[in-house]
Amino acid sequence: MNYRFAWASVLLLAILASTPLQVLGLTNAVILITTRAAQDTAAGSEYFSDEKGPGMASPGDVAMVDLLGNYGYTCRLILDKLLNGAAQGWATTPPGPDTWLVPVNANFTPMLIIESGSSAGADVPIRNTNGIPVMIGEHTDLGDRSNPGSVFMYSNGSQSNDPNQGTTTNLYMKVLNPTHPIMQGIPLDAQGRVKIFRNPYPEENAHVPAGGKSNYEFRWCSIPASNAAPATTVLGVIDGDPSMAVFAVAETNGILAFNAGLGYAATNDARLVHFFANEQGSGGPRRVFSTLTDLGRILFVRAAKWAMGEDLQPYQPVGLVQVALVTPAQIQVSWHGSAEKNYKILGTSNLAGASDFSNWQTVLQDIPGTNGTVSVKLDISRGPQYAFLRIAPMP
Repeated sequence: MNYRFAWASVLLLAILASTPLQVLGLTNAVILITTRAAQDTAAGSEYFSDEKGPGMASPGDVAMVDLLGNYGYTCRLILDKLLNGAAQGWATTPPGPDTWLVPVNANFTPMLIIESGSSAGADVPIRNTNGIPVMIGEHTDLGDRSNPGSVFMYSNGSQSNDPNQGTTTNLYMKVLNPTHPIMQGIPLDAQGRVKIFRNPYPEENAHVPAGGKSNYEFRWCSIPASNAAPATTVLGVIDGDPSMAVFAVAETNGILAFNAGLGYAATNDARLVHFFANEQGSGGPRRVFSTLTDLGRILFVRAAKWAMGEDLQPYQPVGLVQVALVTPAQIQVSWHGSAEKNYKILGTSNLAGASDFSNWQTVLQDIPGTNGTVSVKLDISRGPQYAFLRIAPMP
């Protein structure tokens, strides 16, 4: 392949990471992602009078569907009040007479339920007894509160919160369990951290009306780590407040925080995941998932795969094999790839600039991967004197 690349010389190749995963277990079913029913669908202050809100969709929930779809999963975005039965008078206890959890066609049985926090805490569907794993980013349902959807991964559930300091100084997660299958191989900085939320894009709020909701918002789904139930393994805490857990898992048949008054069993019949982002349904723009970094998204996907019982291989970065000058006007770029990925090459002439799309431009995409060396040739005969490249796996 010989592709034209408008740069005069290449000084550096920065490699983004990929994640080759061995897929086992139930994978050909449906992932349900619950989203906020209280949008523009009925009368009331949260509906027609909230012109500042996102309207009929929670953008972060849609972004989850899009990302998981890129990894091959069938996802169904469903209103929380449909899944908890409150939207139909004839369905009071899920699954009841409706067929969300027990569909007529067994091929579409849910294999995972994701509750992002776009819902009101009281609207999160009751924890199912069908053996379906749950990922939850709604902080008010992490612990032993009286909400029907509480998962009892922590005691003292009323101590949970969704902090956003309004700055970009607290965007990192401190990793406590780097050897857990979800975390194995994830690159950490010198302080043992992963950056979960990105910085705002330069124009992200450029056209927001006066008094409108910011397009950029990050919110942690957090609760004191010391409240973890016996079944709960805390994987990460907020770097700026290491007392607060933001990423945790609970294995099947583990002992949870118990509340006899609510009649919940002390063990869980499926894996549970507390994941770091809270979609901030109460008055937020609900774009929190869209502020995740590349590694934040990879951790989300790996957590979903773990919840569904898939066998995770340790995360491995793309390996740079060779950058060779073929002719004075052409270079060959080679790296160790995977047949499970396509790749793209991005370029910039300003390495000190923004790390987002406003600075890095796509040079070449849809490069098919292979289990071995992937090579492309780039024409560098025209362009600025200095250029930098990076290679990104897709999705």
